[in-house]
Amino acid sequence: MVIAFTGDPFLAREALRKEAELLGLPGFTEPTPEALAQALAPGLFGGGGAALDLREVGEAEWKALKPLLEEVPEGVPVLLLDPRPSPSRAAFYRNRERRDFPTPKGKDLLRYLENRAKRLGLRLPSGVAQYLASLEGDLEALERELEKLSLLSPPLTLERVERVVALRPPLTGFDLVRAVLKKDPKEALLRLKRLKEEGEEPLRLLGALSWQFSLLARAFFLLKEDPRPKEEDLARLEAHPYAAQKALEAARGLGEGSLGEALDTLIEAEKRAKGGKDPWLALEAAVLRLCG
Repeated sequence: MVIAFTGDPFLAREALRKEAELLGLPGFTEPTPEALAQALAPGLFGGGGAALDLREVGEAEWKALKPLLEEVPEGVPVLLLDPRPSPSRAAFYRNRERRDFPTPKGKDLLRYLENRAKRLGLRLPSGVAQYLASLEGDLEALERELEKLSLLSPPLTLERVERVVALRPPLTGFDLVRAVLKKDPKEALLRLKRLKEEGEEPLRLLGALSWQFSLLARAFFLLKEDPRPKEEDLARLEAHPYAAQKALEAARGLGEGSLGEALDTLIEAEKRAKGGKDPWLALEAAVLRLCG
């Protein structure tokens, strides 16, 4: 009985561990033919079984394991942790049990975070859940952050969470835009310097800035239609709910002319960067102009 656990690494590993506990299997067996054969050999208390972690197993190692796995008796459990199976392993699983655990996205991720928080005795306010869902981090990293937040005394405000959480906001976050809107060139250039040191690509940053200002423009016109938009109206902004809410807050003090000028500045900077000019210089010049 071979069961493959695929999909999100954190969810797949968690599900495999629960199944292993139910079946009375020990920890992971080394993914070698010798170790697997020994684990499958009948013992004093049963017919053996194994759990293998295939995340670092190459094709040559897989070819050595495959004959043993093809001969596993129906009553002997072998659990395989294989979040991103190679084509050959995926083909092997077609005729066997495969349990797939896709990474939750959008509203599913919000519900997932709220449920995980409840298990820790933590109630996540909507804004905090949306903020966590917007961060750059896998489910395991988010789990560590939830564990950290569960140690804080209430109330759990967004401001406190932003100070405590170690994960980076996404590249499309408002940090750089906030500095630009504050007309603070020193802070904006410091943020650019940090991003450059972290290896970010200038064209990607320009694209992120352009997207942010386009989002601000959509938020501006939404507010023009209705100064108090409802939650369902946020979907029109085509952004994550947290980012959409931040855009609405920032757009309230903007003018249509300044938004148009900002978008023109970014379009021109992108042309210069793609036309052979130094992309970092084009980006810095655009940021300084936006701050002016």
